[in-house]
Amino acid sequence: MKQFNDEFKSKLYETIADIENNSQVEIVAIFRSSSGKYRDVSLWAALAFMFAASSFFMFSPIEFDIYMIWLFTFVSFIFAYFLMEVLKPLKRVFVSKKRMKRHADLYGRAIFQKGGIRFTSEKIGVLIYLSEFERKVVIIPDRGACTLVPDDYWNQFENGFSSVFKERNIAEAFINELKKTKKIFSEYILPVENDINELPDDLEITI
Repeated sequence: MKQFNDEFKSKLYETIADIENNSQVEIVAIFRSSSGKYRDVSLWAALAFMFAASSFFMFSPIEFDIYMIWLFTFVSFIFAYFLMEVLKPLKRVFVSKKRMKRHADLYGRAIFQKGGIRFTSEKIGVLIYLSEFERKVVIIPDRGACTLVPDDYWNQFENGFSSVFKERNIAEAFINELKKTKKIFSEYILPVENDINELPDDLEITI
């Protein structure tokens, strides 16, 4: 996640501060490279590659030494497994969209709970969770925020943030989408005097 560097984080925190200065909303943005390991996908791919290699040796008209057959079959398994682990776009092809969505949703909800985002006094915490491998953005508002902001806007936020993966610079696109939420939050979750920032913008959560 090279685009999500210190420069990006600085812009992110400035954007969140600007939104929170004009609204009582409490925003937390969390980024992860993946919401799941999906090692079973790499394993099945390696087994398929190994089967293909063994089939080649079995039906090839060329005679091979038995030790060479064993070695290359074993190497083909290791090669295919690590290839799938390294080439994430290739691995993503073999993981269903439904499974990736489920993993991102579960991971996002786990962050929401463990990060204490549900403990704001007015229940107006909002988690925006981006999972790069799954190419998913999960938005989880606490019940106070969910009640104050109409459903149509939450759908609008979700569609907008989901579109960031179509851009070359995902980080910049994310900031631009985040800025668009300012007007809506300031309209529906009105600011109050002496508002306390209950959730740190740089919240770090380990799952």
